[in-house]
Amino acid sequence: MQRTTDTGLANSGQLGKAGVVFFAIAIGAMVGLLIAAASPLYVVAGLAGLGVATALVVNMQVGLLAFVTVATLLPYAVIPLPIGGVRLTFIDAILTALLLMWLVRLLVRPGTKLESVSWGWLVVLFICLAITSYTIGTGYSTSPEATRLFLKLINSVLLFFTVLNCVRSKVQLQQIVAGLIFGGAVAAVIGIILFALPKGEATRWLMLLRPLGYYQSGGDALRFIAGTETERAIGTSVDPNVFGALLMLCLVLAVSQLLSSRPVISRNWLIPLSGLIFACLLLTLSRGSWMGFIAAMFFIATIKNRRLWFLFALGVGVFYFGLVPTDIPFVSHLLSGFAARDQAAAMRLGEYKDAIQLISRYPWFGVGFGSAPSADLYVGVSSVFLLIAEQMGLIGLAGFLATMSALFISTLKRLEHIADVELQGTLLGLLAALAAALFAGIFDHHYFDIRFPHVAALFWMLAGLLAVGLKLDEAREQS
Repeated sequence: MQRTTDTGLANSGQLGKAGVVFFAIAIGAMVGLLIAAASPLYVVAGLAGLGVATALVVNMQVGLLAFVTVATLLPYAVIPLPIGGVRLTFIDAILTALLLMWLVRLLVRPGTKLESVSWGWLVVLFICLAITSYTIGTGYSTSPEATRLFLKLINSVLLFFTVLNCVRSKVQLQQIVAGLIFGGAVAAVIGIILFALPKGEATRWLMLLRPLGYYQSGGDALRFIAGTETERAIGTSVDPNVFGALLMLCLVLAVSQLLSSRPVISRNWLIPLSGLIFACLLLTLSRGSWMGFIAAMFFIATIKNRRLWFLFALGVGVFYFGLVPTDIPFVSHLLSGFAARDQAAAMRLGEYKDAIQLISRYPWFGVGFGSAPSADLYVGVSSVFLLIAEQMGLIGLAGFLATMSALFISTLKRLEHIADVELQGTLLGLLAALAAALFAGIFDHHYFDIRFPHVAALFWMLAGLLAVGLKLDEAREQS
């Protein structure tokens, strides 16, 4: 009797998978026919998309790695064919497909368990608070465009649960970490090449991205320090600070693996990959990302590799005794920021003052995700924490801080007791990357900005991978 029941469940699961695959292929075929009727030139793109969609259905890991690839290399690329008058980005399509396929699998596969962690309810609460602030904020001013961007942001946060329920093994976890490192290195190579090219030639190459939705408004694609001719590396991320945020996360993961006794990638690869990402991170002149990376190294030194403190002490001594020339662009730019001598640093101080004024007027649930309610106020500040307080109020900020606190506390409690050295090193790197993002978030806003959903999604993907690692260690301990 038991064997019959198990066989029935297995057959039901196979039928469910077959039905999902057939449904995806049928929808893809219809879309492909429509595309072919509109323009035969899009047939190849349609077939390629169909192939990726089918692979995603069969193996969710393909979709997660596809997200990592697009987020690191072409984060703003749009699908050429508009859907309902809106041109979705590839990030939108991949995140939505991953979420839907996870939910479909949950429904059609008997016995599928909904995975969670003890602090997972705080992520749900944070999403509910965001929706509450958005709903209240519509009474002030929320445009259709702001609504669309808000949904993108929520989709990015939901990636946490998609990762938690789709990544089920250490190999899958390590594949995604390795994908982030390789993706960051390729992005760095592109950034260095564009930076090294003559300005006119670099602009010409960047303009080739226009069919994918880049630089539609025209203008100069290159970026410089305000009021100067000093160029900043941007890669394919358009904004140097966004590019710096991406490279910072990838670099922390790479260096943490380099310091691990059992890295997921050979050190023969990690050393050049880390060097490329580090060099390009310097070229972005993104001080917030620099400080985030340094904070992550301090974090790793404090938790695990205490020998790093000797290097830090040596670095402080070198700076203290003036052995590093201050006229080097990287050093002078960093010192200028500390002293608030340049235009960007002065603007940040003004933004902080204006943000505190807005928060004091709307302290509880903020002003939502649209524009400010009055002409003398504006939404936007170079700080994740102040931006959350502006949009979601102090209650929303408290929800975010509670979520991050629970994540760090639960991980730190378990980290030292993980017997698998390889898994321990991976989780330490993920936690350090989140620490870097939170520290950089004091000076930058990309990790919770509706205009940069791919950076927010990367942040919550790291949190999801961390939760997966904790679940894997718990399962190993129980078995």
